[in-house]
Amino acid sequence: MVVYKMKFKILDLFSGAGGFSYGIDMNEEFETVLGLDFDKHAVKTFNLNIKGAKGIVGDITDEQTQKNIIEEAKKHGVNMVIGGPPCQGFSLKGKQLGLDDPRNFLFLEFVKIVEKIKPEVFVIENVRNLINALDGYFLKQIRDRFESLGYIVNDGYINAKDFGVPQNRERAIIIGSLSRSIELPKKTIETITTVRDAISDLSYLNSGEGVNESEYINEAKTDYQKLMRRNKVYNHVATNHSKLALEKLMMVPPEGDKSSIPIELHGKQKFKTTWSRLKWDDVSPTIDTRFDTPSNGRNSHPYLHRSITPREAARIQSFDDGFIFKGPKTAVCRQIGNAVPPLMGKAIGETIINAYKDKRVENDKYKAYLSDSLVFIKELKRMGVVVNHIITDPPYNISKENNFSTMKNPRKGVDFGVWDEKFDLVEWIKEYVEILDKNGSIIIFCSYLYISYIIDELKANNIEVKDVLIWKKTNPMPRNVERRYVQDMEFAIWGVKTKSKWVFNKPKDVPYLRSQFEYSVVAGLEKVGHPTQKSLNLMKDIIKIHTNEGDIILDPFMGSGSTGVASLELNRKFIGIENNTTYFKMAIKRLNNTK
Repeated sequence: MVVYKMKFKILDLFSGAGGFSYGIDMNEEFETVLGLDFDKHAVKTFNLNIKGAKGIVGDITDEQTQKNIIEEAKKHGVNMVIGGPPCQGFSLKGKQLGLDDPRNFLFLEFVKIVEKIKPEVFVIENVRNLINALDGYFLKQIRDRFESLGYIVNDGYINAKDFGVPQNRERAIIIGSLSRSIELPKKTIETITTVRDAISDLSYLNSGEGVNESEYINEAKTDYQKLMRRNKVYNHVATNHSKLALEKLMMVPPEGDKSSIPIELHGKQKFKTTWSRLKWDDVSPTIDTRFDTPSNGRNSHPYLHRSITPREAARIQSFDDGFIFKGPKTAVCRQIGNAVPPLMGKAIGETIINAYKDKRVENDKYKAYLSDSLVFIKELKRMGVVVNHIITDPPYNISKENNFSTMKNPRKGVDFGVWDEKFDLVEWIKEYVEILDKNGSIIIFCSYLYISYIIDELKANNIEVKDVLIWKKTNPMPRNVERRYVQDMEFAIWGVKTKSKWVFNKPKDVPYLRSQFEYSVVAGLEKVGHPTQKSLNLMKDIIKIHTNEGDIILDPFMGSGSTGVASLELNRKFIGIENNTTYFKMAIKRLNNTK
């Protein structure tokens, strides 16, 4: 098994205060060495907090600045570039000027620097609207440019609250790599971190109170507060609100909104959330650059008559209390509101680490990859892989809570776990069909509920569906026998490339073949612990009929490796992909034991 470990040295473009760097550097495999931003206050903050890094004040569109940053990057051995090009032109809250907004094209400057440095990895963070802006035009432009430079690109959006940040902050993420197909980070927490979790220990300042450096007054009340605390608290200074603003705030009850304020006092602000308070037991809305202004939105303290302080906003962004922001108040608010939440940056780093530590076993007989098949397909394409057949048993998306009250001997059978939930049954088909040989075939096991959907998708991708194979189980698992038939059959759709010379090895000693195979559900010594493990004899029969010796068989959802074992025993070559570590190890053990 090959395990790769890399050390990434990072250039942070449009760095701002350095939230992205601060978060990603929490992982030992990353070290930010350079940062660039045109805001001198933000760079001062960056240099103070991103230890060992050199922040440079400059305009990325300036040729000399670009030349300097590229020289510095090469000198420091930069092999990763991150950044969030200014995104006001996309913003859902701002005016969407589209092509007329030159700020939308700062990503081209990012591309230019990536082209010159050619790092192993790049990451772009932006507002979620980037994904769909102008019907996907901007995203397509970005993807096309990076792919033309040789990068494998993955994109989508994530929400900071899924990584322990007490804030609803959706962001578009684009990750590119020269050698890996890197998936976006997946949710790491089950329970949200709330506003109460984040800032309840700081609830003691009134309007106009506080100093830039102070001791803690209250004890930490939550795990998150303990995580955030350092020796002292910085930037905890409340806005000195006007008399009128205070009068309005006093009209708003705890966690309330401006509906409590007489309409004649609403002013010009038309958004419903203006003059609203944060809710203690929920995440905060997105922190922006004007969180210190009650008329800006739901950013007033849950019960104190003031907006949240820069430190409270920083906590909500997941900056720890030792991260010190420099500059006048407006500059500090801008730095905090524009930052990538560090905990989200940390999660992005972790998914990159995982891609470069990916486990892969490659030998003359088989190749197996511990990865998400929906992401790994891009690496297969990069490697120029072409396969003769795809035979797979993907998640069925049929899991339900077990309820076997009508059975004498209840058994687990329909709750297959997280991997089976919310699985898109057809999303994977298009890209995998593209690596099939011109005479290739595909066999997909599926639930009877979804046969027509899968057939439609295969037809849409130039696959001619020939038949539906039936596995009739000789020892089916009865459930709810007083109310329904015993489910004793599973189905597999067999299709071939249009106009292909497909393989069909009918035994010479039989006049014809029926598409029904009778085998028992796996039991005894053959059973290895995978909930949907297929009979080895079943898979060998199917492979004998539909493939030839020496053919390459691919299973994008390898599971415990039954298709692979059957392939090797019949002198076929095998490629398998599995995203569950337990099942991957199970499959490797079985494949290695195959004679």
